[in-house]
Amino acid sequence: MSELAGVRRETITTWASRHSDFPKARSSGGREYLHLPSVLAWLESRPIPVKSLQDGESEGATYADRIRRVLRERRPRERPARLADDGPAGRRLTELYGPLADRVRGSGPQGAYLYFLLALVTVQASDRRAWAIVRDLVAEADQQQRSAEDLLKDLARIVDRVLRDQGQMPGAVAAFEKLRPEASEDLAYVVRLCEGLGQEAFWFLLDRFEEWTQPDSAEFFTPRAVVSLMADTLCVDGEGPARCFDPHVRGGEGLAAAAGRRPGLSVVGESPSATSLQLAGMNLAFHGVEPDLRECTATPWDRPDRHGRKFDFVITNPPFNQKASIPRDRTGQDWPFGPPPARSDNYAWPQYIHSSLKPGGRAAVVMPNRAAVSDDEKERAIRGKMIEQGAVESVIWLPRGLFPSTPVAVTIWILTASSRTRGDVLLIDARKMGRKDGKRRRLSPDEWGGIVECHSRWKRGEADFAGALIGGGTAVSVSRETIRRSEDSLDPSDYAEPVIELSAPDALVPYPTDALGAVRRRADDADRVAASLVVRERAAGSGELPDGWCRVPLAELCDIQTGPTYRRLKAAPRSPDGAPIIVRGHLRDRRVVMADPDRMDREAARRFGRFMLEPDDILCVRTGATGPLALVGPEHAGCLFDSGLTRIRRSSSVDLDPWYLLAFLSLPATQNWIGNRAATATAIDSIGGKRLGHLLVTLPPLGEQQRIGAALRAMDDQIVAHRDLAEAAERTRAALATNLVAGPLAVG
Repeated sequence: MSELAGVRRETITTWASRHSDFPKARSSGGREYLHLPSVLAWLESRPIPVKSLQDGESEGATYADRIRRVLRERRPRERPARLADDGPAGRRLTELYGPLADRVRGSGPQGAYLYFLLALVTVQASDRRAWAIVRDLVAEADQQQRSAEDLLKDLARIVDRVLRDQGQMPGAVAAFEKLRPEASEDLAYVVRLCEGLGQEAFWFLLDRFEEWTQPDSAEFFTPRAVVSLMADTLCVDGEGPARCFDPHVRGGEGLAAAAGRRPGLSVVGESPSATSLQLAGMNLAFHGVEPDLRECTATPWDRPDRHGRKFDFVITNPPFNQKASIPRDRTGQDWPFGPPPARSDNYAWPQYIHSSLKPGGRAAVVMPNRAAVSDDEKERAIRGKMIEQGAVESVIWLPRGLFPSTPVAVTIWILTASSRTRGDVLLIDARKMGRKDGKRRRLSPDEWGGIVECHSRWKRGEADFAGALIGGGTAVSVSRETIRRSEDSLDPSDYAEPVIELSAPDALVPYPTDALGAVRRRADDADRVAASLVVRERAAGSGELPDGWCRVPLAELCDIQTGPTYRRLKAAPRSPDGAPIIVRGHLRDRRVVMADPDRMDREAARRFGRFMLEPDDILCVRTGATGPLALVGPEHAGCLFDSGLTRIRRSSSVDLDPWYLLAFLSLPATQNWIGNRAATATAIDSIGGKRLGHLLVTLPPLGEQQRIGAALRAMDDQIVAHRDLAEAAERTRAALATNLVAGPLAVG
């Protein structure tokens, strides 16, 4: 109450001791609480002192006004999902999230209110007799005017009994005690609104629970599109009895989706969180599934019986990217593909899941993007063995923004324990699929259905498997040997060539005559050179590329060096006459343009020898939004480059024109390829030198390279000349305007 009113607890105590009409405290669960409606009525006549007014409050405002404002601000601001606007069920949900929610919740947490709703929906859908008792209690409360606290206790006891009868963990008594309902009539109205809500409403309530409570990665729920995709891909084949396991059950959404695809499927779930097990139990009961749910440790692979139980399917979204505070020695354990790093569980989960499969079993696992391309020595070794031994069937790359509480993009790994595995791996790129819905991105049923169809066609051996994708996705089947040569990368972009679209150049229009002298003449010269370019159609070759052309990985053509670490660069001493340090902002129009750069002391710069630039080096941005590039000219030889850049230097043994390479790296398709590689980080996008080296460069003969490079260099010269002309014109205009307005000059 003191937090809502914006006063100290001692103030509340003073009000209660000095004023005999101040509402009396009520006891619940061994603690005393003030009844919010009674306190609001008392505070209506108590104005806030002028010196204590907060922003937005006017003189004469009361403490009751302040409390109501705070409660309104705590209400979620986002509109409910589409369901809340459609039909009778939608109208009920709208009421459940309106002012009624504040009256029932009071000062209690939002999660407790949503647990209350989920519990009521579960009871009315799974136990008719218990729901009949609930209805009688509500009717009795209306007639006898029972207190809200007593009614809430009775409802909690009924819910916990139903949960126990279903073999689930009870938790309603503890959760309901956190609510502060104003009146029993409000509780009765919530019960009536929850009656008849179907499965769509349960999913909606589960989504809202996550949005309101903002859980961490170990607790948030898996979006319906993701679990539907996992379940459809996993349970597409087979009949008869089967067992499905989720070692980190969250809200039970994965097991519920799997059970809905395969009748008679028995499900087993584990979690270190009692709350997650309670929610999962209610979810599965609501869907008519009797689960076997158990509490376990956060590291189930440490259990002595970890190899005892085997399952036909595993479907799970384990917590990932979590660093252990204390490194764990994993060398003494039995890991099928090798001990994972001491501080990360990213490669402990898939190994534990794979070892939980029966022979021929399959698993669908949510994994972080980084795990598919990690350069960590241990993680790469594990990934390589999993690929080599056929444990990885396919990897699906999903778009960012699917999860409401985190922007991190994820992948779905389909694992198999079959001894009859294919020699290739299916890699599906769905990163551009889905549509924006507020802050989230959502996959439509047609989109995830297209991914499932693509996977099914690939498994059946159909050549046109990639044609099943809808919404801009792509797919590629890659041999294990090719993956091994690409450093065991499971990113489909490593095996997809950039698509280059050719179009006729726009007409070149000379800049009008003006009085800017040398700058104008340079622009005119650049226009004449560009206008003299002749573009013709090339005679058709015998293959996909013109005769004599080829595609070569960038790493085979160039030495690629990423910038020094930020800490090392920052610690180096500076000097006014030292070596200039080129940063992202100096890359302009594919040239290096520096003005007053930071300079490193010459003696210190010698220790950064491998970061010194030579003429014809190419610089590109590697962190943040990728894009700018520049060719280093002779005037910048000996400069250094900073942490956010990568230097590309052509090998002396290959025929490669630097201006042609700059043109290829500047292509929109190439930039899109680089952007996809960089979009695997969890915070700031970044691309390393090894990954950049996978880029396939289209390589004509040297003479053709030089002609292409010279033509595009002429266009670059024209762009730079006109930009300089525009800037010179802007400066001239500013000077002219000043002199015309001030009086020294006149027009005409």
